[in-house]
Amino acid sequence: MKKLVVILGAAAFLILVGSVSGVANAVGDKLLLYVRLARLYTKEPPAKIAMPLAGISRKQIANTWHAPRGSSRLHEGQDIFAARGTQVYSATPGYVFNIGENRLGGQTVSVIGAGGRVYYYAHLDAYADGLEEGAYVTPQTVLGSVGTTGNAQGTPPHLHFGVYMTSGAINPLPLLADRTLERSRQ
Repeated sequence: MKKLVVILGAAAFLILVGSVSGVANAVGDKLLLYVRLARLYTKEPPAKIAMPLAGISRKQIANTWHAPRGSSRLHEGQDIFAARGTQVYSATPGYVFNIGENRLGGQTVSVIGAGGRVYYYAHLDAYADGLEEGAYVTPQTVLGSVGTTGNAQGTPPHLHFGVYMTSGAINPLPLLADRTLERSRQ
């Protein structure tokens, strides 16, 4: 009985500390995000997605899928060239899963959409104000702006746009549909 009282007391203390410090909220938010993502995995991924840059048509994109990158890897996405600072929109509804930085992509945002597809936006110059991990986004949501971060330093500004399934990278070019003006407005 004494052990039970100690365990219950410790649990109450942890709940109190967690509530006061915000840890409980953070854990709850993360759990809620995972529930939302699990729902997305049950949906069929779209056959077409919106161009992530307004004013760029599919015909303007040079196909860079699987172009050699050095001697040991192939390009897993499409490079969409635009002026530095051009707004980058989400290509699909989904949830922001990661906002971060890495050696190749520089400043990046990853969005998970229907079917568990991951949409990867890289070489961003800046992130959109207020963008947070766990946020729900639509094709009208600005994620950031075109830049040259990561291994794109010294190249013309562009968005590296990748699409990943559980089986690996897929070519995003056949999925892209030109963005209409209405779909670009926030």
